[in-house]
Amino acid sequence: MTTHLSVGRLGVVAIVALLACGAAKTAPAEPPPQITASNWYWGPENRWSWMNTRRLFPTANISRGSAPATALPPATRDLSNIEFADPISHRRLTVGAMLASTYTDGFLVLRDGKVVSEQYFNGLRPETPHLLMSMTKSVMGTLAGILITRGQIKVDALVTDYLPELRGTVFDQATVRNLLDMTVAARLDVNQYDAIDEAAGWLPPKAGSAPGLRAFLKTLTHKNGPHGRKFLYLDPSPQVMCWIIERVTHKDLSQVLEEEIWAKLGAESDAYVLLDRYQEAYTTPGLNLTLRDMGRFGQMVLQGGNANGQQIVPRSWVADFEGGGDPAVWLAARKDRPAGPDMPGYANGSYRDYWWHASQACGRYAAIGLGEQLMVIDPVAHMVIVKFSSTPDEATGEAQTLTAYYGADAIIRALTGHGC
Repeated sequence: MTTHLSVGRLGVVAIVALLACGAAKTAPAEPPPQITASNWYWGPENRWSWMNTRRLFPTANISRGSAPATALPPATRDLSNIEFADPISHRRLTVGAMLASTYTDGFLVLRDGKVVSEQYFNGLRPETPHLLMSMTKSVMGTLAGILITRGQIKVDALVTDYLPELRGTVFDQATVRNLLDMTVAARLDVNQYDAIDEAAGWLPPKAGSAPGLRAFLKTLTHKNGPHGRKFLYLDPSPQVMCWIIERVTHKDLSQVLEEEIWAKLGAESDAYVLLDRYQEAYTTPGLNLTLRDMGRFGQMVLQGGNANGQQIVPRSWVADFEGGGDPAVWLAARKDRPAGPDMPGYANGSYRDYWWHASQACGRYAAIGLGEQLMVIDPVAHMVIVKFSSTPDEATGEAQTLTAYYGADAIIRALTGHGC
């Protein structure tokens, strides 16, 4: 019930009016009655709660700073009639129909840093932050790279060099690189995915639930062979990365993210991150950003880490995750994956620095989150596509993430001719 995505971790309802292009405005969504930690997570309550998490949980603000917002000039085109073959419904869909049938909250298409399409649904507004779910991980991997390039964190160092508290856990003998590429050799049962949400306060605690995120990390003791040999989408990995970042900087994660990225990005709005009951940032799924600012973050990455004339993320680190991870560890994991359709280019993909990568021939990479949160970056086409959603359950979200990715591929093909 948390953010583990198998690329998928992934119903159809019509969403009020669909506007083909431009920044559509919708009325603010009314909160459902008696929303609590026991019913906020999935639908129908999440159609409101994923845009209002600050009203439900403790948070830490991440200031945009005082610099002017980076311009996103319009280059509007009607994308609604672009067609593609949907691998889930096995029928042809238009982009307009895809947006209307996949619980869309916001949709943004950038080409060369200009807004081709910007649409809002379900009460989302340009100034409203939306829960990123596991797209948070990609932001964390980008932030970690700044400190790694600077020498504050050694990518080949052992996790326990920084966090001796994790000796005897699955992270013992794992490196920082194993964390970033999801190659920690852990063995988890499905209950442990709920357990991390219980520790964070996202679900009501059960008897024996860990008191907070750091306490939860110490409970993960079941290893499954040597580290580094097989991709395993391990939700707690970016939580360990957060702890390392706070340990080496002696600052809260929110402050580090603000100083290193957010106040330099030219964001329009403050961001925020959700906290557990002990004021620890929940960095597996807990960042909240506006649609346009998520697009700005993606555009900065697309530009080699540069925005507003300054190098925010070292170009060498962006090149590291643009190059993708070890395809051998990806293929080792795919042997255990049920047969089914893939995102275009991902049958021979990889995972690097908390980013999902298509094959080298395709060159795309993506941030993906539970409930159909998706950002596709295509360096060849010079495009960034962001979709915020609030699907009613995990299975629907997993399926519709695949549909949304095929829609993004169709848009990129139609505008630039670059396909995977």
